[in-house]
Amino acid sequence: MEKDTAEKTRIKVQVLPCGSTKVDEALPFSDRSRNPLAFTGLFRGKRHKISVPVRAYLIDHPKGLILVDTGWDDAIRRNARTYEGFFNYFASPGSLPKGEGVVDQLRARGIRASDLAYCLLTHLDIDHAGGLEEVKDAGRVMCSAAEWRAANTRNPRYLRRLWENVKVETFEDAPWDVFGDGSVIAFPMHGHSAGMTAIRVGSEDHYLILAGDAGYGRQSWEEQVLPGVEWNRKEAAKSLEKLRTFAQDPNCEAVLMTHDTEQTQEAFLL
Repeated sequence: MEKDTAEKTRIKVQVLPCGSTKVDEALPFSDRSRNPLAFTGLFRGKRHKISVPVRAYLIDHPKGLILVDTGWDDAIRRNARTYEGFFNYFASPGSLPKGEGVVDQLRARGIRASDLAYCLLTHLDIDHAGGLEEVKDAGRVMCSAAEWRAANTRNPRYLRRLWENVKVETFEDAPWDVFGDGSVIAFPMHGHSAGMTAIRVGSEDHYLILAGDAGYGRQSWEEQVLPGVEWNRKEAAKSLEKLRTFAQDPNCEAVLMTHDTEQTQEAFLL
């Protein structure tokens, strides 16, 4: 009986595949210093495009369900160019197969948006906040204060219309213990964006990291390769150093990055 009770109180993290996006091969791992505009795809052609996954995460916690990021909105299926806007569509056109919308996946698990205690956003880029309107009934929709400020300026990477009908709250740019027990901690991972946030799930002796776009894959932290899109190169480099420290920690089960092409495991128990 004690074993059964322990099993029931474990935290489950489910990986939700939310379509994909095509980006220039220079964006994830190439040395952009040789061609500073390569990551945008300018003058590069289709042969330099690669497809990378887009993911959200569902944390099934004894104290409440947490959705991390929302992937694309279903509206992208109708007209991706109009939905993303010229800048975003040119640099990284997205695709969302039927059934891979975040609400579709929640519904398949018998979950309504109102069942979510939180929707936490690693940052507000379109492929992370695209489905916000569809989960606005979550208990609390939250991102870091720095990200919120940056996303509500005139920056073409952000589409403010995605959250204009959503009540978004903010947390400070410091480690935040979501449930007050150390099992889910959001903390700054700035660099890719002004308020990029990572999330540690689990205990100090068994955890995983949801790293958002702090890196694009193992090569990012192994070789300290900065992503193509950066708000601050110095901060992005510091974040990659953090990722490497986590990845080399024997207590860390996995470092999960939104666009990692090598990551295939669908669920984790902590």
